[in-house]
Amino acid sequence: MPLPPDKTRQPRTSEPNPLEPYKQALRPHFPSKEALLQEGEAHGQRARTRKGVAALCTGLAVAALWLANPAVETVRLATAVGEQQAWSLRDGTRIQLNTNSVAVLENRLRGRRLRLEQGETMVTVAHGWRSFAVVAGDSDILDIGTVFNVRRNRDDVDVAVIRGAVEVRPNPQDAAIRLSGGQALAIRQSRAGQPVALRVGAVAWANGKLVLDGTPLRDVVADMQRYRSAPIRLRDARAADLRLSGEYNITGIESLLDALPAVLPVCVARHADNSIDIAWRQKNL
Repeated sequence: MPLPPDKTRQPRTSEPNPLEPYKQALRPHFPSKEALLQEGEAHGQRARTRKGVAALCTGLAVAALWLANPAVETVRLATAVGEQQAWSLRDGTRIQLNTNSVAVLENRLRGRRLRLEQGETMVTVAHGWRSFAVVAGDSDILDIGTVFNVRRNRDDVDVAVIRGAVEVRPNPQDAAIRLSGGQALAIRQSRAGQPVALRVGAVAWANGKLVLDGTPLRDVVADMQRYRSAPIRLRDARAADLRLSGEYNITGIESLLDALPAVLPVCVARHADNSIDIAWRQKNL
């Protein structure tokens, strides 16, 4: 038989947790699960942002380096008076220097640049993705798969294209002029003339030859002077106006000088200092 309910029993109430005050006090110092998740997401976003900024900075640095096109290697090339030399680059490009020439080859990030400080060079450029340019004073000659010649005498620059084409910029302000094989261009004080046909024998030096075709003796003497240190002097205008034709070896300049009286009405006098005077035959030296 069930017992009657005890009317004196009171409902049980939960007793207060004595640790609750400490729990509440410590809660601000320990983040919740939600706060931890939010912090993790924010940290991931910051990391992604840092990586993005780093990648952008790297890209900008690479782009700046590419645009700056710095020289990674510099080589000085030079010849003495009467000397000719040739150099071959790793890609097959060939650089020839004529007598008394100085050039600086800059191997740059995006290409090669030859700064011609004085004298004359002929360049045979091998095909490749890297550009090749010759700089002579203010003038810039960009190769377009060619064989070309550049001669510099102070502010005067002469460009000749044997094969292919080049783009010539006489100075930084002027537009580029395109020259094709068989054309030449004279630049005087950074101002270009009109392209003309390449003169016969203009680049014969690269084969060790001096080719003359009715050339005034004054020009012949100027050309020969490039290959000898002691001066050659023309004593009068009549002799200077005489014309000479033929093909001669550059190494035989002295023999050519000695042979002049046999082909022209001139006298040639050599002096102890190896200087030479040339005059009309009737004139006493």
